[in-house]
Amino acid sequence: MVCGRPVRTHRPWRPVTPGTEDSRLVVDDTVEAVVPFSVVDLDGGALVGAATLWGIDTHHRSAHLGLGLLPSCRGRGYGTDVVAVLCHYGFVLRGLQRLQIETLADNVAMSRAAERNGFVREGVLRSSAWVMGEFLDQVLLGLLVQEWKPASRS
Repeated sequence: MVCGRPVRTHRPWRPVTPGTEDSRLVVDDTVEAVVPFSVVDLDGGALVGAATLWGIDTHHRSAHLGLGLLPSCRGRGYGTDVVAVLCHYGFVLRGLQRLQIETLADNVAMSRAAERNGFVREGVLRSSAWVMGEFLDQVLLGLLVQEWKPASRS
């Protein structure tokens, strides 16, 4: 599973063989503009997906969020929790001013997870994603640090 990459990369998507030494899958801690995260179930410890804070711009203090969950793990609230964690990381630990998400217009789950965390729908990027042989619209959602309300954890 690759988090959001079929839409975000400029190269055609190709399946990756398990165990490959594909450079796109190697975590490089020296790259400051991309921070990958594993999404793990806290009860059982199973890997349920991947998330990324990418396009980190330290001058403009902004970044993009990406998230991908295994199909069997969707609908359990992981998306909302992961977006909350990425917001905390971006705003508190990285000192960012703005976070944004671009997601396919029909990805209701991602839009809902973003909106539950305070993201506001800012617009539609018409026919901006080439997916499976057709152009699809993407929704742009944004959140500013002063609008962010951290979830209280008990």
